[in-house]
Amino acid sequence: MPERLRIDPVACDGVGLCAHVAPDLVRVDSWGFPIIVSAPIDRRRARQANAAVTACPRRAVFVESVPDGS
Repeated sequence: MPERLRIDPVACDGVGLCAHVAPDLVRVDSWGFPIIVSAPIDRRRARQANAAVTACPRRAVFVESVPDGS
């Protein structure tokens, strides 16, 4: 099943570590809050996705499974 990176906007404080460690998956807005790139997580991006999850001090970043065709 495909996976994608998600952000819990309530938990996020806009620290920006996720964008730093996963530049192919996350960019930040003008206030420093993350914007997820809509690309699915492929083998090349999996390491970046896991680094973003691990780096988040608020545990606001997570990987979720996406049903096929979504």
